[in-house]
Amino acid sequence: MNRQENLDTVKRLYAAFGTGDVHGLLGTLDASIDWVAPGSAPWSGEGRGHGHVQRFFEKFGTTASLKTFEPRSFVADGDTVVLMGYEEGTSRQTGREWKAHFTHVFTVGGGKITAHREYIDTQAIAEAFRT
Repeated sequence: MNRQENLDTVKRLYAAFGTGDVHGLLGTLDASIDWVAPGSAPWSGEGRGHGHVQRFFEKFGTTASLKTFEPRSFVADGDTVVLMGYEEGTSRQTGREWKAHFTHVFTVGGGKITAHREYIDTQAIAEAFRT
């Protein structure tokens, strides 16, 4: 796959996320995707496979809400696609908000996303969940 095809694959993931299309989102992922979201938020952790990613989004959806989610800049180089963006979210438990810039790094192979790493202000999110 070339850079543009890899970029298009990642953009399809965000398009599916934006419309709540879980099936479409999972369709962009390799069955054994390696998914990492750092921090102490309820959805944080490392895991593999579609089941792990489904649990990630389910946990996120039941514990937080996004007021703003803005993918701002995509960069593709070989099998790596990087997205820089901004989000504002709220903890459903405490009602407190966080604001954070984020970077998502994807590895794409064979037309599917094989790895995801998130880099975000985990302290801001932890503060929103602190009781």
